[in-house]
Amino acid sequence: MVKLDFVSAIYDKRWNKWLVVFLRFFVGAVFIYSGFVKAIDPWGTVYKFTDYLMSFHIGGFYQMLPVLAFALASVEFVFGAFILFGANRKWAPIFLLAMMAVMLPLTLYLAITDKVADCGCFGDALVISNWTSFWKNVVITLALVYLLIFNKNIRGAYSPAVQWLMAIVSLAFIVAIAATGYFIQPLLDFRPYKVGTPLVSASQRSAMSMNHDEADDYRFIYEKNGVTREFSVDSLPDESWKYVDRRELVKPKAASSSGISVFDEDDDEVTDSVVPSDGDVLLLLFPNLRSISISYTYLINQLNDFAQQHGVGVFGLTSAGKSEIDEWDDLSMASYDIYNIDDSELKMIARGNPAVVFVRDGRVVWKRTLRSISSSRLSSIEDLDSLSNDFNPAKSLSWLVSAYFIAMILVLIINHSHKLVKFTLRRSRKSRNKDVTLHSN
Repeated sequence: MVKLDFVSAIYDKRWNKWLVVFLRFFVGAVFIYSGFVKAIDPWGTVYKFTDYLMSFHIGGFYQMLPVLAFALASVEFVFGAFILFGANRKWAPIFLLAMMAVMLPLTLYLAITDKVADCGCFGDALVISNWTSFWKNVVITLALVYLLIFNKNIRGAYSPAVQWLMAIVSLAFIVAIAATGYFIQPLLDFRPYKVGTPLVSASQRSAMSMNHDEADDYRFIYEKNGVTREFSVDSLPDESWKYVDRRELVKPKAASSSGISVFDEDDDEVTDSVVPSDGDVLLLLFPNLRSISISYTYLINQLNDFAQQHGVGVFGLTSAGKSEIDEWDDLSMASYDIYNIDDSELKMIARGNPAVVFVRDGRVVWKRTLRSISSSRLSSIEDLDSLSNDFNPAKSLSWLVSAYFIAMILVLIINHSHKLVKFTLRRSRKSRNKDVTLHSN
């Protein structure tokens, strides 16, 4: 009874109302941001789910991961909007607390064991440590508990009559964002190799050039008449000198770079050939060769022929082993070379399986999934540059965000339309009464 009286007393405090409003904005903003960045890059969420399954030695769910990625982004965004606008004031905190009941022990386990490098809470947009993620979840859980107690008695922006409409608008928006990111490319690129950036850094090219001739790494020791001297490969002595030994030079390490590294089947680096500093190259990315449908091979080969007709080199990149590459060559009848690249680098370049990246003078011009390129499109364009004209991420994102805000404002207007009607009727009644009074005088 004392506890109930204590809670009731807090309800009426002005500071409590402001605290509830603040917590709505804080918790709602966190979930909206988390859901939004997951929806932007659903492939990234799929890869993070895969890391979780592998760390817990769980298999058999990989086909469901895209659906789970869409579902998680949608739930976080929609319920974040509920919290922010004070909608579903009772059930929204309960649902999110149920989610935190799973996430809190999971992030604590990851913080202790470090089985997964980061939780992936905010995708590649904001990478935080596992301990930071755990304490973030502790704060959110406490805030949700407070909202569960005090949220119900403070009105929100949308009344229960239109909250279902608000949920539909929010769900449609976030699904559209996620669908674009999954089937074409993310509308915002949080990874290193954005459009316009080089795939190979200047320091990396310099290092490749320095190490091109392995003989330059040595000094050769010769002897003549009891005198020993060292010679470089470009200044070897005549036959009167006797070869004794060679000494490897200790060279300073090249500056670190974020560029990719490509290798052939003999583990020799061929990055400079696959991604030259000048000229056009089309890269076909195969993160998982075994899961690619054989129906894609016709479009891949058609794209390869189109590129070669326009003087553009075509290379495949994968992290798969030699047996998988040989099997793919037999199935697809590929007439392009396929090289190896680190799996994490491959997935950072572009999203999709397979994905296509057009590179000019070593810089990314455009990138997209193969499924977003139609066969008829290849017959109606003049060059590969034209394939980027029908997908502008910045414009698409701007249009979707604008449409969402306009729709939410319309729902708000509908929500308060009865007040507008009452106001109009009241003004009309006052006007009539004023006219009656004037006529009577």
